[in-house]
Amino acid sequence: MSTQVNINNTPRKPFNSFKSIANAKKTNLTYAATTKRSYRNHTTEPVETHTKIQAFLGSLTGVGVSTALIANKQKLTLKNPLNIFKLKYGIPEMIAISGLGIIGGVLGGLIGSKKKKEKIDEGVFQFMNATVPLLAVHPVTKFIDNSKYKNNIPLRIGAILAVLLAGMKLAAAISNKINDPKDKVPDRKLTLLDSVANIDDAVGAFAVAKIPVVSQLEKILPFIFVWCGYRAGQSN
Repeated sequence: MSTQVNINNTPRKPFNSFKSIANAKKTNLTYAATTKRSYRNHTTEPVETHTKIQAFLGSLTGVGVSTALIANKQKLTLKNPLNIFKLKYGIPEMIAISGLGIIGGVLGGLIGSKKKKEKIDEGVFQFMNATVPLLAVHPVTKFIDNSKYKNNIPLRIGAILAVLLAGMKLAAAISNKINDPKDKVPDRKLTLLDSVANIDDAVGAFAVAKIPVVSQLEKILPFIFVWCGYRAGQSN
């Protein structure tokens, strides 16, 4: 096959349509997979096994210590493991457990890692996402409880979801300001898909919303907060 020549007389390889199409498909699939993964775990490269283990153990330690202190304050003994499902949660308890879990996860993930700034930034994002929506939902729930609409479940669910999404947006804005106070890099945008992907960070808000069935998530909050701390520690 003869070599094609462009207008600048520079040799150019002939166009191989089948190979180009295959490469384009591969590129699109890789991009799609990376984009989907970034919504969830915020990783740009494979996470090493030892980093995952360290992040998990750090998060487990943080949640374990805070849970034990709260159980002791509530006169519950964790010698009976089932007592973990009997803990009573208010805003201080949720913030304490999620905060220590995230701190533990990030500290564990930092050991031997070159992605220190990324992990700390993700820890800030996770913590803000766990606390800001919670603080926003609580007064709305109180307002509904003291109104004539307190038994209107559809209204309660709609109001809670709206405030929850607004709180997650606000959490992202605060995180951007903390992580990049001089605005040197583009802000992290929280899209609707990103909000849905990270909804477990704000699960504490559901626990105080008193929505039937959903509010029962309160019983497994320590496990959810371990997961949130782990995700922060393994991010890169």
